[in-house]
Amino acid sequence: MKKQATLTCVMIVQQLKKKFWIQWEDSIITEAENGNIKPLLEELKERFDQKGYEVSELYGIIHDKDERSVWSQEQMKNVIEPKEQHVHLLVKFVKGDTLNSLAVIAGVEPQYVEKAKSGRYGYDNLLAYLVHAKDQEKFQYHPKQVVTVIGEDYVSVYNRRMETWNRGRATKQAQATVLNVDFLISEILAGKLTKSQVLLTDEYYKTYALHKRKFNDAFESAGESKSYRAIADIEDGKFKKTVIFVFGESGSGKTVLSKEMIRINQSVALKYCGSNWTYCLTASRNAFDEFNGQDILLLDDIRGDSLTASDWLKLLDPYTISPISARYHNKMGSAKTIIITSTKHPTEFFATAKRNFNEDLGQFFRRVDLLVGIENGNFTLSKPIKTQKNKFNFLVKQASHQFELIGTFKKNKALDKIIKTTIKNMQWNKKKPVTQAP
Repeated sequence: MKKQATLTCVMIVQQLKKKFWIQWEDSIITEAENGNIKPLLEELKERFDQKGYEVSELYGIIHDKDERSVWSQEQMKNVIEPKEQHVHLLVKFVKGDTLNSLAVIAGVEPQYVEKAKSGRYGYDNLLAYLVHAKDQEKFQYHPKQVVTVIGEDYVSVYNRRMETWNRGRATKQAQATVLNVDFLISEILAGKLTKSQVLLTDEYYKTYALHKRKFNDAFESAGESKSYRAIADIEDGKFKKTVIFVFGESGSGKTVLSKEMIRINQSVALKYCGSNWTYCLTASRNAFDEFNGQDILLLDDIRGDSLTASDWLKLLDPYTISPISARYHNKMGSAKTIIITSTKHPTEFFATAKRNFNEDLGQFFRRVDLLVGIENGNFTLSKPIKTQKNKFNFLVKQASHQFELIGTFKKNKALDKIIKTTIKNMQWNKKKPVTQAP
């Protein structure tokens, strides 16, 4: 038979109900239940003293703010509920005994007596746990709530040890993130978790901060996979890109309109196909450095010379997804919806594209689904049409396509027409596949 270890310190954890305290006076438990645990602690010390176990330190605290997660059959989810009021009594002996022997003297069942973990910090961890000093996710009790019967006053212990306990808290959190990281990585690779969700969720962000390289590799891999799925879908005729060009003076509301488009597109995507569309808002310089396979690409206040003429044509091609130049390595221009905002009309905008050697501007125009002009709160919508040839076209070079006015609308009506364009291009309202234009 294995010999039980001799313990020099234990933590007694028990509810303040008379039925759990064996051979204890009811009045002591009732008083503790009402908030005064000093008589209980003094009686506990007396019990150990009478049996020859010298107590060198004795602390106690009532925990009445603890919570636990339980499954609710009614709500079909885990819910938070308060734990029963209970005490934590920490006893340190000059010379101890086995757990079972100490439990008998204390008048509690052995399962309610906890021994310290092995190692030099075992007792220190129990001291810290009295107020949850190393457990930030749990309710933080004030050190003055701890009753000291013998030994250094707990408030003094707390002030002396708190710096070390804070370091222990950080270590504990770091160890917890290791358990969490693999699950989060799998969610990222499955497309169920976006970078913005990770950065905006406190618990996830702590894990991300400690494993940044691993997370960013996962985001890059997920984006790469998403891009290649989009390539396969567009080649199968399952969708065509939607390109919206918004122009107007500074302060006219181009960005506000674009973000409303993004929000509505995300809602519509969720409604029609259960897909959580993500978006990328790029900088005017090095526009594709941050792009990683998002469904919506907002090129906000971008300059025409941010890309070469060739890259613009490839990016805006509605039926093809091609690599686009980026600083570190080329990115696939796989966004399903592309929104461009500028203070310049497309004629001036695309004329300034890098390496545009008299390129036919109509090649850019015909790739735009809708041209949105904003002025004085009104929204003009235009669409590209093929330019009619005339007998004088040898005198002035004409663009092969130009924009034809559809009409002037208020914002909600304009948004309705824009979103319907996306729905049509994504084939969310019909089963017939898109066929490539001749």
